[in-house]
Amino acid sequence: MLDLSFLLPSAKTPLVSDEVLQDEYDRYVAEQRLTNPYGVLMSAEDFRRFSLGSNWLTGLKDTAQKVVQTCRLMVGIHDYEYYYDHMRRQHPGAEPLSRDAFYRYCLDARFPSAGNVNKCPC
Repeated sequence: MLDLSFLLPSAKTPLVSDEVLQDEYDRYVAEQRLTNPYGVLMSAEDFRRFSLGSNWLTGLKDTAQKVVQTCRLMVGIHDYEYYYDHMRRQHPGAEPLSRDAFYRYCLDARFPSAGNVNKCPC
């Protein structure tokens, strides 16, 4: 069974104080009013419930992105963002391929035509 206990706050990580949560909620309200002035805002109680006193939604978002990346790789769609981050970190002097050139290269590597492509660019 999948263990998701890391999403809940533990005894080692104390809950965020009420003042910090109120500041976060005020920032949320300000951002929402700027982007969509006529939108319906989340209530303060819902905001507190969904925040759980920690930044657990960020961990959930990262996990979801990894699941999506894995599913794409299983069906043969390469991840340009991963390639770009890899090139920026590991090869800072090299110019990364554009998105279109990257997908064309990966398509040629998977289904070679006249050219002889041996290796993916990353």
